[in-house]
Amino acid sequence: MSRGIIAYLIFYLLLTPFRGLSQLSPPSAIPGYSYHPMHEDKPSWQRLSLLMGATFLVVAKEGQVDLDSCLHAASRSMGISRFSLLAEGIDDPDLAAQSKWIDRYEPAQGIRQLSQASGKKHVQLLLLLGAYYAFQPHNYNRYKDSVEYFLTSAIQESGSLKEDKLARLALCLLVKVYALGNDEKALSVCQTLIARCRQAGDKDTEARALAYRSKFTPPMVSTLKRKIDDAQQAAVLYHSIGNFEGEINALTDLGYLQMIIGQIQAAYENHLKAFDLAASIHYPYIHYNAQALVTVTLFQGKFGEPLRYAYQLIRTAEETRDSLAWGYFYTNLAHLYGWEGRTKESFEWSQKSVNRFVAERNTSVYRMLDNVVLFMQENGQAKEALDLALDISKKVGFPTTFSDQFAYHTVFSNCYIGLHLPDQAAIHINKLDDLETQAAAIRGPMRRSEVDGQFAYLMIERKQYRKAREFLNKRFISPSIMGGYLASKLQAYQQLILIDSVLGDNAAAVTHYRKYMQLRDSGFQISKLRQAEELQVIYQMKEKENEISSLTQQAKLEKANSEKAALVRDLTIAGIFAALIIAALLYRQSRLRKKNNQVIMAQNEQLQQLLADKEWLLKEIHHRVKNNLQIIMSLLDSQSEYINNDAALAAIEDNMRRVHAMALIHQKLYQSEDIATIAMPDYINELVSYARESFDTNNRIVFEQVVEPLNLDVSQTIPLGLIINESIVNAIKYAFPHGRKGIVRIHLYKDETRHLVLKIADNGIGLPPEFDTKAHTSLGFDLMQGLTKQLNGSFIFESNNGLHITIRFLELSSHFSHKTLVNL
Repeated sequence: MSRGIIAYLIFYLLLTPFRGLSQLSPPSAIPGYSYHPMHEDKPSWQRLSLLMGATFLVVAKEGQVDLDSCLHAASRSMGISRFSLLAEGIDDPDLAAQSKWIDRYEPAQGIRQLSQASGKKHVQLLLLLGAYYAFQPHNYNRYKDSVEYFLTSAIQESGSLKEDKLARLALCLLVKVYALGNDEKALSVCQTLIARCRQAGDKDTEARALAYRSKFTPPMVSTLKRKIDDAQQAAVLYHSIGNFEGEINALTDLGYLQMIIGQIQAAYENHLKAFDLAASIHYPYIHYNAQALVTVTLFQGKFGEPLRYAYQLIRTAEETRDSLAWGYFYTNLAHLYGWEGRTKESFEWSQKSVNRFVAERNTSVYRMLDNVVLFMQENGQAKEALDLALDISKKVGFPTTFSDQFAYHTVFSNCYIGLHLPDQAAIHINKLDDLETQAAAIRGPMRRSEVDGQFAYLMIERKQYRKAREFLNKRFISPSIMGGYLASKLQAYQQLILIDSVLGDNAAAVTHYRKYMQLRDSGFQISKLRQAEELQVIYQMKEKENEISSLTQQAKLEKANSEKAALVRDLTIAGIFAALIIAALLYRQSRLRKKNNQVIMAQNEQLQQLLADKEWLLKEIHHRVKNNLQIIMSLLDSQSEYINNDAALAAIEDNMRRVHAMALIHQKLYQSEDIATIAMPDYINELVSYARESFDTNNRIVFEQVVEPLNLDVSQTIPLGLIINESIVNAIKYAFPHGRKGIVRIHLYKDETRHLVLKIADNGIGLPPEFDTKAHTSLGFDLMQGLTKQLNGSFIFESNNGLHITIRFLELSSHFSHKTLVNL
């Protein structure tokens, strides 16, 4: 069983509708809970919330998104810092306040703190930096060297300081990273750590190492047994030391793993144990455990019990305002109502789910959009359905995972079939076929039945009824997560009966009709049994709620009657005194308001004058700096007249261009209304123009500029301008020898991770094959690399059909602009 199959099965379990819910009980308050932001919870609860939410997202994304990325997403959605997870086991109360750089993704600040620390503090910062990179997305391939450097350094220093606990924490993080990469080192490091933990009696770190190895090892046939054993041992260890949050997380992971291998009863027991344990410690965010119980009890064939957990699932998710999974929960409810034949309610919850996904820019919206499209088509709104799908696709974009892409093409194939446009529908259906073929090679066939169904719709639309019948018959035997549903089979038989009638095949029509009736009767019997069990659960829950409500109302009534007379008397006396006091206060407040208004007006006038003076002074400073730089350029130009050495003369000219790049910034600042930022398109254009005029390229070299309308802080504009100046000067001087023509492209934009990216590329001769930047003394390369470090960015170059330079860095989050100063 591949990793993809396992993830897909978990996703199917999670999103299987809890069938038979006839009505949803009104939300009731969680006992002892009043809403508060999740970041106000204690660290152990914050850590558990991050892990539970991230595990849910991995399942919902079918394992196509790594757990570390899901931890980042959960952190942003819940408003919880990842510090509680990264610093687990470090007992330093001051460290949290000094580690804001973790959630700002600024490890350079942590490294600066490291350079100023010593002793135990130094080891703790090494651990925290190692944990930061260990929990970065795709860390095994991308950050493995950084993780090993910081953690091995922490192990060595903790040994000299005799801080054995910190050394064990570093080993635990190494277990996590090696397990993620399925590296054989994970086994040896984990064994070493367990031996040290048992010698020191450190059960908490031992349990954490086993939980990490279970959670982060890729799920494969060869690893499943060990993952289950590790989760079981971790749960036992956490229980023995009273770490209930750790036990809940380990039991939840264990339950999911047992569902994968078909141990449904054991999975139910562990999920129920985790759920009850969370309730016993009054942990309010039990909706993820409730979802697991809904799934596993459905697989046990139960009906009333899933309904009870479904109530708690919806109630706790909304009352705690943990919106991370609302879109998926609404999707479940929409499917549920659709299963019961309650089309209107299904459509309403489908719309709610779609709106939630669109607001989140989540491409899982296409999984629910198909319900909305089909409902609109049934109500004569086929054109409006297509317009809606097109509008949502513009807002959300094209999905990346197999399942979301499959849903995307299903939506549009149904839209075009509804509009009787079979050729357009065929494009998307062929895409479905290709997607399922690709996905099946990774996780096995799962949606072939749905593909056959779409081909059947297409053949019916083209009036190719015999081919349509072939595809419908294949639906019953093709693998599918939906093909086994009663409604899906009934719909297929209805279509077969219609096709038999068109073809005049009465015998086949009678056969299909008999199968249809048998299936419908069996579904009716199951439905009645389900409804009987669920009505009993609903009755019991309503009876308890009514009893509690009655007792509460009676107590309130008795208390109100006993206090009513005293309250009326007290209110009358208090009202008289209050009226007198209010009148006096209003008169006094009126006089104070007039006096304060006069003072405020005078202060505002002073502030406005001070602000105007400050802006004038700043502009005057930039003007004088620009003039001084111009004087320097003139001096360099004068000096060049007396130099006969070509190399020295070229160096002076290069420095003149660099000084010009800085002078241009100060000129822009004192000429602009905003005295703190530079408009990059105009600035880069003037830099290029100056370089072109300096070398007189005679239109031999074309400069293409694609620069987004960005305004950058001065502290970033200066190094960026020098990098651009250096790159284009090098291209003009070396990329196109002997009068060769060429193109230099400059591209500055912000990518999807909110990093700024500068790309400068030419189609010249590139670097010589033997060129080595480490051995070669190149001022240009040294300068660009040094300036990139100043930006806290990355510098990448490639010589392939020309030289390609890429600079990637974070934009400064805030600055004081002209508008900010005015608002002050």
